[in-house]
Amino acid sequence: MNKLTKQEKHDQCMREIKATLLVVAVCCIWHIATAFVLNGTGLYFLGMPAWFSVSVLGTIVLALIGVRILLKKVFVDFEYDDEEVA
Repeated sequence: MNKLTKQEKHDQCMREIKATLLVVAVCCIWHIATAFVLNGTGLYFLGMPAWFSVSVLGTIVLALIGVRILLKKVFVDFEYDDEEVA
């Protein structure tokens, strides 16, 4: 587990927040954009309208990929307590 100063902990938390919000924004944009683009096309996928299938299933896949990237590249394991390392 990493020992970080109070400022480094704050900076890491902010980095994690920003990266998580980016993943949420990408998922939201995908969900809304595909629903609007594919709505009314008359296409069907897995027995459901294509806009629903691609929008929902694609969002789930994007979210899982995003979480994996966040865990591998952004998130850091550290104790967030009051003790500060000099």
